[in-house]
Amino acid sequence: LVGDVRVEEARRLAEIYFERYPEGKRSPEIVTAEPAQHGPRKNIRFLKGARTPLVRIGFHGARMKTKDFYALDVMTMALSLGRSARITQNIINKGLAVEAWAYNPDNRYGGMIVLGGSPNEPDEVKKGNLNTDEKRQAYVNACNTLENTLIAEAEKMKHELVSERELKRIKKLNQREFLDRMRENEELASALATMEVQAGWRYLTDYLKRISEVTPQEIRDVARKYIRIENKTSVYVIPGGKPDRPAQRYTEVRSIGIAGARKIVKPATFHNNSIYPTPVGWKHPLSFDRVPKKIVYPKAQTARIGNTPIFYLADSELPLIDLTILVKAGDVDIDDEKTGLADILSNTIIQGGTQRYSPSELAQVLDENAIRVSISVDEEVSSIHLSVMKEDWEKGLDLLKEILTRPAFDPAVLNVVKEKEIVSLKRQGENAHTVAMREGMIWHFDGHPYGRDPLIGIKTIPSITRDDLTAFMRNYFVPSNIVAAVSGDVTFAEAQAGLKKLLEALPQGRSPERNLNDPKETPSVLALIPKPGQVQSQVVLVLPGFKRTHPAFWKSRLLTDILGGSDSLMYTRLRDDLGLVYSAGFFQTYKWNAGILIGYIGCKGDKTSTAIMETLKIMDSLRKNVPEKDLELKRLDALNSFVFNVDTPAQLVEVYSHYYMRGEPLNTLEKIQDAYRHATRKELRELAAQLFDPSKVQIFIVADKMTRVKTSDGTERTLQEDLQSLAKRIGFPYREIALR
Repeated sequence: LVGDVRVEEARRLAEIYFERYPEGKRSPEIVTAEPAQHGPRKNIRFLKGARTPLVRIGFHGARMKTKDFYALDVMTMALSLGRSARITQNIINKGLAVEAWAYNPDNRYGGMIVLGGSPNEPDEVKKGNLNTDEKRQAYVNACNTLENTLIAEAEKMKHELVSERELKRIKKLNQREFLDRMRENEELASALATMEVQAGWRYLTDYLKRISEVTPQEIRDVARKYIRIENKTSVYVIPGGKPDRPAQRYTEVRSIGIAGARKIVKPATFHNNSIYPTPVGWKHPLSFDRVPKKIVYPKAQTARIGNTPIFYLADSELPLIDLTILVKAGDVDIDDEKTGLADILSNTIIQGGTQRYSPSELAQVLDENAIRVSISVDEEVSSIHLSVMKEDWEKGLDLLKEILTRPAFDPAVLNVVKEKEIVSLKRQGENAHTVAMREGMIWHFDGHPYGRDPLIGIKTIPSITRDDLTAFMRNYFVPSNIVAAVSGDVTFAEAQAGLKKLLEALPQGRSPERNLNDPKETPSVLALIPKPGQVQSQVVLVLPGFKRTHPAFWKSRLLTDILGGSDSLMYTRLRDDLGLVYSAGFFQTYKWNAGILIGYIGCKGDKTSTAIMETLKIMDSLRKNVPEKDLELKRLDALNSFVFNVDTPAQLVEVYSHYYMRGEPLNTLEKIQDAYRHATRKELRELAAQLFDPSKVQIFIVADKMTRVKTSDGTERTLQEDLQSLAKRIGFPYREIALR
């Protein structure tokens, strides 16, 4: 139990509701001894429809709380924790793999060290003209090469002592990660509960001490003890070709959910019918009425440094300081011929070093000081995040200034990042949900930057240069185009003094004006993207919604939650009542110049048309009537859970900076609660009439078009034929889009 509650109150409630029950006896814990492994094992699986080869290598390890476990933790941290970790520097940054890592997971009964990753696309696959068997073998060879590379990196730990400098870096980074787990109530409660089951909650109280006691010799000893060929199990997942076994039968495992709660009728009396005595103060669980209070959030202190607004909230609970800088610059400000520049910039600006620090030197100095810094260029806003220990505030700002004003974009790193991005785009087609969403956005925002096809980047990324990246930053990363937010164990005066130096070092002047028109309305469609071997259909439905600036935006969010939130009308009807889907929902989101309603259905292939048709019926029903009970349940859910939307001062001050940048009122959090409290059935029904027009829906389905579907008259046809029939029935044009 973590949060704004006193121990005495928690104890009082525990005594009322739990003390009367007999303690009982703990079940005996019998652990079956695992037979010793006497040689390496390898398993290769061929996954039809996959595009990403995967490698996993496991070594039997040590169980939690043993001396060896802590040493193995530090060993895997040396390999994989932080920007300067060995695997990151020697494998990822050198372009030897798309992904690589090491991990020593917590295990109550027995340990396992895991090395993993994904190899680069083999050269022979890039060239094409391979038959199925040749392609599969090329991927197997690539996985084998990556396995050998990962093991070679781990093998070094058996022969070389970790330096004191590296060990100090690892321990400080680990301390920082440990502090981060303490920041949010939910995460701390989860950690305490998990540790209690695995090793006892007190494991957390001495974990840092035990890690601090690990020596270089102990790391070498556990590497020699556990990183042995006869102790190894390797697994490869290989794309393409026929599966090595038939597809598993699709089954639904269903249980009563929260939706069932709406069917519970309150008893006539709230007497305790238990065989145990009723304590003083006891109340029946169904007697409680939730009456959520309006949350009033603390206002941030504000100031301006030149043309840059600053938001600040103090937080001295932990010795940490967080800085967020928002830049009005994103993918929408980039021309089509430079598609991919946003991702390349995001992934190279830190990894590529600076004019003062080489890539490896910058990684090392950031890790040695446990400084977290990230720069992300997203669709409409770029976000710069800096998080430091209190004593490293000035040092963190100096390093951020170096990164923003003197980036090197190291050519070798730039080439590696571009290659990884191209590989990632080419592999996108294996994720059916990603494909459905991508094609939905391309259609819905046709001709607008919001609808730009990300796969254009496969052609444009190779031509992106260091000069392109530098020019983007020089043009847009200027103080007049920035909003900053600071929170943590720092005074407002200290925060302003540090930020003033940073902002004065940036290029001055004004950024280019953003001239972004509202997207035009696009027609309805039912589009199938055929994906052979796809057992479960992935369906995305898209509708135009309200902009965030629309006065009814938050009420329409409540309406959408009734339609497709957790335990919503859609989920209850499609899953609980009819058993058609394993997942279904609808949610409201937004761009700066557009609102969007997005639906999702995941179902067995032969139920696709039925699930879509039922969804359209539910949408149409809300245009006639919004059920009162569902509205009240969703209203209470929204208001009771509202406190979790913004959980820390760092999150709150960042929210204020986003509101300011978008031109929204700073009291928007209060306005949202008011909208939820005062929304009426009549208002929501009128909104549903505007928004939930089944004739305007755009439907995108990724599925195996040859899936057999039984019709109502008992005959069979393919899913392709079934969807064509559905499109005709609802009056939609039918399209097929090639899987990419």
